[in-house]
Amino acid sequence: MKPQNHSRVFSPSKSMLWLECYQSVLFNDGNNSETNEQAEFGTETHELAAATISNSLNVEDFDGNSKKPSEVIPNLKRYNEEMQEIVDKYADFVIKTYQYELHNSSLKPLVLIEQQLDLGFDDNSIGTLDLGIISNRDGGTLTIVDLKTGRNPVMSFDKELNRPNSQLSIYAIASYKCFKDVYPIKKVRLVIFQPVINNTNEYEMEIDELLKFEEEVISPAVKAIKSGDRTAKENSKCKYCPGFVYCKKKLDSARKIIEKGSKIELLSEQEIAEIMPKCDDYIAYFQAVKEHCLKKALSGYHYEGYKLVHSRVIRKINDESKVAEILTEAGYEPYQAKKLLGITELTRKLGKEKFKELVSPYISIQEGSLALVPNSDPREEVIITEEKDNVKN
Repeated sequence: MKPQNHSRVFSPSKSMLWLECYQSVLFNDGNNSETNEQAEFGTETHELAAATISNSLNVEDFDGNSKKPSEVIPNLKRYNEEMQEIVDKYADFVIKTYQYELHNSSLKPLVLIEQQLDLGFDDNSIGTLDLGIISNRDGGTLTIVDLKTGRNPVMSFDKELNRPNSQLSIYAIASYKCFKDVYPIKKVRLVIFQPVINNTNEYEMEIDELLKFEEEVISPAVKAIKSGDRTAKENSKCKYCPGFVYCKKKLDSARKIIEKGSKIELLSEQEIAEIMPKCDDYIAYFQAVKEHCLKKALSGYHYEGYKLVHSRVIRKINDESKVAEILTEAGYEPYQAKKLLGITELTRKLGKEKFKELVSPYISIQEGSLALVPNSDPREEVIITEEKDNVKN
């Protein structure tokens, strides 16, 4: 019998958690999952993207439920300019990817859009693939594309663990097993498309490498978890775990960092550098603890020694039209000057060519503040030519 619901315990999107820490599956059963605005925005973006790409490529839904983007948008609660921009960029990327596969194939490629796949882990094991393309390029190529709407960089190959992205790999394995008898596959291409931070990256491998990853990493983890193993392991992906604030392993690890610092009067730059890779991780942990406690307090739980207060008081005009009338009669202008439309809205209003002609000469790129990040971050490095030392001896 085919599974009817998305996998909870073995969710592909949480595979970076359960492959490393078996205890994390305790929070993957759906009872502890919480939605948020960003997640809902992502879900709606994928829905609009699926309709846009299906219409652009003339892909028919087997269930006959295909909708045009104009039919989808009215039902989206979070539709805005940013969502449309993400969808436009994603659709353009997918169409170009499809055209490349078509141009380099002797047969028309198979396109999978928001395709449900049987993952084969348990009886409740389904995942939804954002986009898949199978062509006969190079003897058979499977391309897996995943759209990310968040701002944390995601990579198709995890350099820290020296292995391909586990979520995309699981989708690739399921796609391969489903279609291998009809469409021979020798190569697999994993692609992350993350337009909000201009992060598009890919990793290509032979099918044997993918199957080896399944045999050596995925299958043993699934087997251990199904046998009841709930061993906790502190790792760099802990901040994405729903059970983050409850994990004793995480607290024990944080304590070791604190204890190390407390035994030293002054840290050297090298000792600081050794601590730095963990800073964001533990800041996120303690921030998550604070947010958890606030949420519990808002639901009525009382923490000894703490109380709820209003963090700030906001003043608001209740009757704007009346205030405007009073100020106008008193000789004051109550309204602010007109505001120019944003770049994305102007581009949509004028069209790309007209925008380039009329507005582009007046566009400048403003760099944000500098941040220190690991070398694995996809953003371009800023080179400081002269070290500035403000420490006075």
